[in-house]
Amino acid sequence: MLQPTDGGYTNGYHHDGAVAGGISGGHRVRRGSRGRPRGRRGGGGSSDGDARVSLGQQHNEDEEEREKPAPPCTEFDTAYFNSYAHVGIHEEMIKDRVRTDTYRNAIFQHQHFIAGKVVVDVGCGTGILSIFCAQAGARRVYAVDASDIAVQANEIVKANNLCDKVIVLHGRVEDVEIDEEVDIIVSEWMGYMLLYESMLGSVITARDRWLKPGGLILPSHATLYMAPVTHPDRYSESVDFWRNVYGIDMSAIMPLAKQCAFEEPSVETITVENVLTWPQVVKHVDCYKVTTQELESITSRFRFESMMRSPFHGFAFWFDVEFTGPRVFPLDNGMRPSFVEPSNSNMMEDNQRKKRPNPNDALVLSTAPEDPPTHWQQTLVYFYEPLDVEQDQVIEGSLTLSQSKENARFMNIHLAYSSGGRSFVKESVMR
Repeated sequence: MLQPTDGGYTNGYHHDGAVAGGISGGHRVRRGSRGRPRGRRGGGGSSDGDARVSLGQQHNEDEEEREKPAPPCTEFDTAYFNSYAHVGIHEEMIKDRVRTDTYRNAIFQHQHFIAGKVVVDVGCGTGILSIFCAQAGARRVYAVDASDIAVQANEIVKANNLCDKVIVLHGRVEDVEIDEEVDIIVSEWMGYMLLYESMLGSVITARDRWLKPGGLILPSHATLYMAPVTHPDRYSESVDFWRNVYGIDMSAIMPLAKQCAFEEPSVETITVENVLTWPQVVKHVDCYKVTTQELESITSRFRFESMMRSPFHGFAFWFDVEFTGPRVFPLDNGMRPSFVEPSNSNMMEDNQRKKRPNPNDALVLSTAPEDPPTHWQQTLVYFYEPLDVEQDQVIEGSLTLSQSKENARFMNIHLAYSSGGRSFVKESVMR
């Protein structure tokens, strides 16, 4: 819930008065009407061809740390994996042409590196990325998935006469045994708001166990962005609707309607017209170096200047991922994406805003509002009441994203922000 920092403003309510009682958000309904989680299905696997684990790349961990037993599979993990046994979620991901085409293009762009090499696909789902790698000439592909969809993946591999190249391992990456180092890790690990569901941890585990020095990770880098937004249509649909319902005054329900509509983050599609400012970087992830501890809690400060006079309804988040080798990034080519603010601000991570590389040097899969839509859409954290801002008005504060102690796949969001002499805090949980 939002907590006051001056004068009693609470959890996104920008006015004096009572706040509606708390309502349990339950579990998020994700991926539209399917109600299936967008999750960490690739936790790893036991296999149709069991083998022993080899010692992979160290990545700044000592031998004792590496040999720690795998974390237990919790009831949350089991429920998560079970949700990925449903074919609908895989259909939705595969039909996302931006996602699937970019992965296929990235794999074939790196065909010279993949040909004759060993690949592990973390969270293989139906096995489509594993098959792309086999088509690109991989000598062997370990397709790992903890969900029962792995059974179907194995049948798909057989139907495509790839059993000599693709080995489907049904189990968690934390548990599966492979008796050789791998040259490439491929994984579609990104959740809503990039880090939701913590699947990146499984990629890190695979990297530290098996990836050879100088190996390739696809995607290699990821960046989470945020920006203030205005969205009067969304507010009107969810809240103002109750002012007059078939000629009946139902405005008494409006506090409850706000609570139900805006208590939790919302996954939806917005356009650049909804964005009030240039976006800023929340977190840049280098998949070759990132640690699981680094992802447990992330804090970033922000400072925006509104480009227009408008009601300020909340913050939007989106991400992009890049497919480059470990020594190619970062690129200092003087180019910047059309939608990232040029600034010399020293408030951002690493004292700079990240620049996308030249498309000729790296493929980029973007979920930004100005780019073609994907199944990830954008994630919005709405206030219960909009805040009116003027052109050039400053909006500043800090954001903390942390893994929930209840379930590490959930994400706690803590927003402290101020504008026009008023300060607020909005807290939310992405379940």
